[in-house]
Amino acid sequence: MKKINILFVIFAMGMLLFSSCDEEYDVKIEIDTVEDSMHLTPSVEEITLSQDLMNETAITFSWDPAQERANNGTITYYFKLGLPGLTTAIDKIELDAGVSEYSISHFDLNAMLYGLGVNYGSSTEIEAEIIASSEGDYFVKPEISTTKVLVTTFEIAPVNLYLVGSANPKGSEISNGIKLNEVVEGKNIGNTYEWIGELQEGTFKFVNSTTEDKGSWSKGENETGLVKNESVSDSDIEFTVNKAGLYSIILDKNELKIVHGYKGFSHVWGVGLGIGIAWNMPSSTEFSWNPEVPEIFTLECTTQANQDFKLPYNDQSAGWGCPFLRPINANANIWDDNQVQATPGGYNPDLKWLITEEQAGDCILTIDALNMTISLEKK
Repeated sequence: MKKINILFVIFAMGMLLFSSCDEEYDVKIEIDTVEDSMHLTPSVEEITLSQDLMNETAITFSWDPAQERANNGTITYYFKLGLPGLTTAIDKIELDAGVSEYSISHFDLNAMLYGLGVNYGSSTEIEAEIIASSEGDYFVKPEISTTKVLVTTFEIAPVNLYLVGSANPKGSEISNGIKLNEVVEGKNIGNTYEWIGELQEGTFKFVNSTTEDKGSWSKGENETGLVKNESVSDSDIEFTVNKAGLYSIILDKNELKIVHGYKGFSHVWGVGLGIGIAWNMPSSTEFSWNPEVPEIFTLECTTQANQDFKLPYNDQSAGWGCPFLRPINANANIWDDNQVQATPGGYNPDLKWLITEEQAGDCILTIDALNMTISLEKK
């Protein structure tokens, strides 16, 4: 028991000694701090973003140089932009040496805020931050400057374009114009359009409005050229439709380019062991189609000798009673008889193409809808 007491006394004296030494040699770590000398400033305090100005600068943030730090370090600047508090923000951007401002366009700011959860057509406060970080002999706190701007975003509005002319089955009056489908990708707004629909023999061009004269787009020097006209005129050169049916149009205002042509069929499928597809309907094997060459449908297949096939088109909902593309003659040899006929549902006789020994193997089957022909090319 005495031994234990002696050990306790030694331990207590040691603790007292350590405590007195700690009070005498109290160590405090102080990190160098610096007040904001950069004074981050926006070019506007409030702004309403506009689709019409989407490529123009919305806000420019500028700042003064940061103070030199005592750690002999090189200062690197970072910029950050987001919602107040910056917990919801874009990743900070490291800036090149000597840069003292950061600008953002109407479109980019609109898109950024939407990506951060701000609805189109609403107002929100944003916060910007410039960070001056110095890496040198020892760590120092970075110098930081912040500012805020009130921003109202815009809703992306459609930029309509209409097909008009005598080729329009609804009538040649501008008020009957057919609206094309606008393709919006990033900043590409009001430039690219596509459309698939029925046209009759006649001519066509495009107008920006069916209710007032806002200009037109007509034929250029060739079938793929496009011309912008400030007003609608009867003298506009129009595109020609020589065969009524289903057409495809792709139009690019920026490139002044148009691809248009006879498509003929909305869909073409294959069925039959002759092209390696089970005799089941509806068929799940569809021909590929490229809008850049609208009249052409292709299918990669493995043909089988002494087997036949036919091609459902447009609508398979009636099963075996649906419309089929067929040869003109029974058991037609594609290499000798390449004509195609589009037969209605329930057509009789049940004409099919027959694959020969020479045609068996890996092939590409092609339908030319404009000329109503079929071809088979061995790989």
